[in-house]
Amino acid sequence: MRKIIKKKLTFALLFNGFSMKCPILPCFLLAVALLSASCNKDVITYAEQLEAQQKSISKFIDNNGFLVIDSIPSNVPWEDNEGRKMFYLSKSGLYLHVVDTGRQAGKTVNNTLVCVRYTECSMEGDTTYSNMDYATDPIEIYFNTVSTGTGSSTYYWGDCKAWHEPLNYVGDLGHVMIIAPASVGMPYYSAGNRMLARYYDLRYTFWK
Repeated sequence: MRKIIKKKLTFALLFNGFSMKCPILPCFLLAVALLSASCNKDVITYAEQLEAQQKSISKFIDNNGFLVIDSIPSNVPWEDNEGRKMFYLSKSGLYLHVVDTGRQAGKTVNNTLVCVRYTECSMEGDTTYSNMDYATDPIEIYFNTVSTGTGSSTYYWGDCKAWHEPLNYVGDLGHVMIIAPASVGMPYYSAGNRMLARYYDLRYTFWK
């Protein structure tokens, strides 16, 4: 015990002596400690990101008068008796509303080339992108083969799991609306300290 106390006293004396010669050191160490504490406050945990994302989704659903359901409706479009849009919450976390099943609903074969036209909105209701005006080329995807490449080719720009899942319920000329959490959305919406959900109005046309 005495040896340990001696060592501690020796270290303290050495440190104090060094501090006297180098008065900047204590200030530097204090600055580092304060900076570290400040950085820790800015770090958002994964659980906090999920909570914030879910709050934004719930608010978006409430603001638009949507209903969340846990089973597939028998009628199309998926609306209740009062005309409110019903969104089926799937196991993946995707919220899906079918407007039109199109042709051969639910019979899409893997790797079918599908042209997608869409409007993307934030959970605040702002339109962030749209190619619905036909002046812009559609995005091309291969059913159940998700590519997250970001090269110059428009064939693979913006592909995500959320766009493929609705094709299990609709077919050629299908029309759906979805709310995609970051876990099934575009890769860049789950980067950094935030997870951003997005709303999509999607129209599918099979390549013939």
